[in-house]
Amino acid sequence: MMTFTATATGKYAIVDGRKLHYHDVGAGPVLLCIHGGAPGATGWGNFGCIADALSARYRLLIVDLPGYGKSAVPAGDGDRNTAYARMMIGLLHSLGLERVHVLGMATGGAVGMIMAIDSPAVVDHLILVSSAGSRSMFGVKPVTAASKTYLDAGGPTREKMRAYLDQLIHDKKLITDELVEDRYQASIEPTVLANTMQGRAGKGATTRDLWKSADQITCRTLIIWGRENRAHSYESAILLHSLIADSQVHLFGNCGLWVPYEKQEEFSRLVDIFLSAR
Repeated sequence: MMTFTATATGKYAIVDGRKLHYHDVGAGPVLLCIHGGAPGATGWGNFGCIADALSARYRLLIVDLPGYGKSAVPAGDGDRNTAYARMMIGLLHSLGLERVHVLGMATGGAVGMIMAIDSPAVVDHLILVSSAGSRSMFGVKPVTAASKTYLDAGGPTREKMRAYLDQLIHDKKLITDELVEDRYQASIEPTVLANTMQGRAGKGATTRDLWKSADQITCRTLIIWGRENRAHSYESAILLHSLIADSQVHLFGNCGLWVPYEKQEEFSRLVDIFLSAR
């Protein structure tokens, strides 16, 4: 099996006058992969671990959201996730693609939901992983999420990144020094820090309660969650399932928010089965 690298697969597109970085991997039906919005998150960082497994059957477009990785910082006004969704559609148009599958995790899930609600003709199948945009009634969360305080009290540090990953990942053996270092270095890139500070200042904060319009999603939808997700309880998955008519849910035990990383083989098989079924 071919092994892809971030460097070899990286490309750029200009969308709405801004540079958007993405990875183009494999061949077949297109699967647009949209990462989460946490400190140090990038497209390849979130989804590079499943690139080899899925690239034999799908063309993966793994995007750095505006203000993350190597993509330019987004405009500060308006609903940020809606702006992200417009950028994703702009990328697809620039590549001559009219309809694709969409895989979104955390913030990326909210972006995928907006694409499916506002531009349903673009989204074939939708996969939501630990998605933002839902809500829970009884889920147990950390008192203060480590990602929320990452810039406080002296700014980013490796220790804070490790604390954040400890909340993100259930299997602690997967929190390696290399992973901590990679995510820490990604989090202190100047454009990333500028984007994070812009968001903390309240500019472009998400205002849409997406669960209130989730019943407008008409495409086939797979909702994937980790039972031990400490940021968004798996009740959020059940709520989305109750609202999206053509949906199904898979809950992984002994798994946190970052399902593609913790359950790489099982996750890849599940995605393939879902996208292959008609």
